[in-house]
Amino acid sequence: MKGLSEIFEKNDWSQDPEVLALYGADWTKHYHVKARAVVFPRSEDQVMELVKWARKEKQALVPSGGRTGLSAAAFATSGEVVVSFEKMNKIKEWNAYDQQVICEPGVITENLQNFVLEKGFFFPVDFASRGSSQIGGNVATNAGGIKVIRYGLMRNWVAGLRVVTGRGEILSLNNGLIKNATGYDLRHLFIGSEGTLGFFTEITLSVTLPPSPTQVFVLGIPRLESIMEVYLAFKRKMPLMAVELFTELSTQYVVAQGHVKRPFETQTPYYLLLEIEESFMDEAMTVFESCLEKGNVEDGVISQNKQQAKELWRLREDITEATAHKDPY
Repeated sequence: MKGLSEIFEKNDWSQDPEVLALYGADWTKHYHVKARAVVFPRSEDQVMELVKWARKEKQALVPSGGRTGLSAAAFATSGEVVVSFEKMNKIKEWNAYDQQVICEPGVITENLQNFVLEKGFFFPVDFASRGSSQIGGNVATNAGGIKVIRYGLMRNWVAGLRVVTGRGEILSLNNGLIKNATGYDLRHLFIGSEGTLGFFTEITLSVTLPPSPTQVFVLGIPRLESIMEVYLAFKRKMPLMAVELFTELSTQYVVAQGHVKRPFETQTPYYLLLEIEESFMDEAMTVFESCLEKGNVEDGVISQNKQQAKELWRLREDITEATAHKDPY
């Protein structure tokens, strides 16, 4: 493809079948990759040139991030050129005054979290796939993650965007402004658009102060109708960092992998995972005991250290990997 060779160096684009199979798909199993090529832009200028070339040649493009989704959004099935942003992976600027970080779309989520933590701050949007998902994909899907109940969706933390549109033009949206009442905020049109309106080339994210230390509860719930009663009982008494629900069936799949053990011997149809700040432990124990007395909880466990908290979280976070071989994925 002559046009691509004029835009990209030899090592920054490929038509190798193995490369196409890797970058032209996500974790979904029901589709077959039929990509024409994969490109790896290193700059905003290259993305602009690529889009202009594709517009001229009437060539479809598919953006590619960490490809951790299960909805086939990253699949190239009809001769598209896949645009991988993994080489646009720089954290460009840290602004301690506004508590913001500017990065490229290919930055791994966990790398950004660690960078911000070293500065004494906290980026709260978090997922099981943090080690491979990319910030551009997080924004493109308006991801929520495991702490969404406390911190909200990704759009809450996007303070600015630079976007290459379908015409190959640049839009600079909001520019990190905290107070901006100048009219339409097109930033929110692009967040969650999954690459259909343009490609992100630079993302400005807000961060916050780290939370106080937390502990993790896993509660065995005997009935479906008890789940919301237990949730409400805790929520009335304390702010919750995270709330996740999983089932006995999913627990069996996760435990069968051999990486983690059951949370306790009692088997219940449902399990509720709660992450709560340590300063609210007295209130949490009172609510827990009340739920036991009412029969809304049959058993429970509380993490005693960080390692146990990680293991309890894996009961929820490992479900995708443990069930990926099953339908509908």
